[in-house]
Amino acid sequence: MNHIYKEWLNSSKLTLIEKKAIKKLSIKERDTYFPNELLTFGTAGVRGKMGMGTARMNRFTYANLANAYGRYIIKQHGLNKTIVIGHDNRLNSDKFAILCAELLSSLGIKVLLFANNQLMPTPIVSYAIRETKSVGGLIITASHNPKEYNGFKAYADDGGQILPDAANQISTFLNKPKDILKLECKPNYKLIKYLSNSVINNYLRSARVVLINKKEIKHGKYDPIMLTTHHGTASKLLPQFLKSLNFNVKPIKSQTFFSPTFVNSPISNPEDFNSFDQSIKEADKLDSDFCIGVDPDADRMAVCLKHQGQWRLISGNEMGIIYTYYCLKNRHFTKTPYVISSYVSTYLIDRIVKAYKGKVYRTGTGFKWMGAKVTEIGNRESFVVAFEEAIGALNTTINRDKDSFTASALALEIREVYRKKGMDFVDILEKEIYPKYGQWFGKTVSFTYDVLDWKPVVKSKMDLLKKYKHNTIGDLKIKKILWNKIGDCLEWHLDNDSWIKFRLSGTEPKFKIYYNLFGDDMSILLNQYNKLDLLFKQMLGV
Repeated sequence: MNHIYKEWLNSSKLTLIEKKAIKKLSIKERDTYFPNELLTFGTAGVRGKMGMGTARMNRFTYANLANAYGRYIIKQHGLNKTIVIGHDNRLNSDKFAILCAELLSSLGIKVLLFANNQLMPTPIVSYAIRETKSVGGLIITASHNPKEYNGFKAYADDGGQILPDAANQISTFLNKPKDILKLECKPNYKLIKYLSNSVINNYLRSARVVLINKKEIKHGKYDPIMLTTHHGTASKLLPQFLKSLNFNVKPIKSQTFFSPTFVNSPISNPEDFNSFDQSIKEADKLDSDFCIGVDPDADRMAVCLKHQGQWRLISGNEMGIIYTYYCLKNRHFTKTPYVISSYVSTYLIDRIVKAYKGKVYRTGTGFKWMGAKVTEIGNRESFVVAFEEAIGALNTTINRDKDSFTASALALEIREVYRKKGMDFVDILEKEIYPKYGQWFGKTVSFTYDVLDWKPVVKSKMDLLKKYKHNTIGDLKIKKILWNKIGDCLEWHLDNDSWIKFRLSGTEPKFKIYYNLFGDDMSILLNQYNKLDLLFKQMLGV
């Protein structure tokens, strides 16, 4: 029998309900839920399904993670330091936030929770870390993952997510799986304080800096903009913020209220076109052609619009291109402008930035890298935007994580400016940007492997592509194949600056393929992609 499972089953620390739940597990599930392995930090912290077990998110694993983070903070910064803790709308997130606060206080660390332990958007938590001059922070969230998941995101003193070196150091303080239940906590409630709402108000005022042409934004009740927050943390504050900027936002009532189970949002990831189903229905009723969707923790934002009678989701790459182009064209820079993006995001921005004598900085996947790069550069150069292909952007330097508030505001300004010209976002790309900087096609394809032990499965797919021996794929020539250590991805370099890259998700059972194709004719690029997509599906057995 699995000894760790047996110990949990016989422990007096588990309730009868918790014991009843683990008794129902099959032998295979026992080994999967109770491995002799530590939880690991992925692309954006630790994420996993909630439930009992050393490999699940529960009160014992959260206590272990918080204890390790607290001991790391003490080692790095000493005693009597302050940490901000926020959480999203998921089941148990509020309880896990209090648990982490109690654990940290027992170590002598001061903790700042938001008033009444209210749920809070990720960008505001990032801002609050900087505003309060705290040495770090925690957010209890699983971002856009399904309702069964929860997570633990750790932050540094700049308001950005911790980097792998810090994550590795934190991991050294984790109790071994067999010792997780031995962790004791004696909270010092004098060290747990609550922030006033002034921090939120300061953020909302500061976020206005994202707007470039405020005079272009009209007053009035015409031209409604549909908004869904998928029952998440932005449900109250984002509509309030956008309306204060004079945008005619119409929240989707069935999805823009707090729900720990995402009751009316079966898909809460705005990267997925189907997450806009309800928004599109409401938009058609009101003759609206523009929808905004944000994920539950409010860091990701996506735009879905009606172009020539058809609804279309604007990808993260396309939004990054539009942000880059619009900001460089309309803002005045006294220093060298720079854009930050990941190695697997579009390279069309390099051509745009070069035309404005700016710089592009490439990082690994995940905003932990991009936020750290913003901090590293500081005031040496002028920040334009940081974005990644999987949707989400940072449009100001008031915080260090993806921010759906400022991203939405700037997107709506751009929409208003071009609406007067009779153009939408697709027109900006196809009529202004591509003719000037080259025809480009980009797409990310994810293959999900819904098995208990998914990591060996996705790794085997990557190994297959590393060993590819041919000089061509479809009708495209492969110039070289290399492993990008910093980007943590396999790269196939093709002719004409085109490439295909492959990467394993750090937090989900996904294998991802990224396409970046350049050419003279969009129809040819689409044909090339369709052939490649079929070939890779055959090759990977999906």
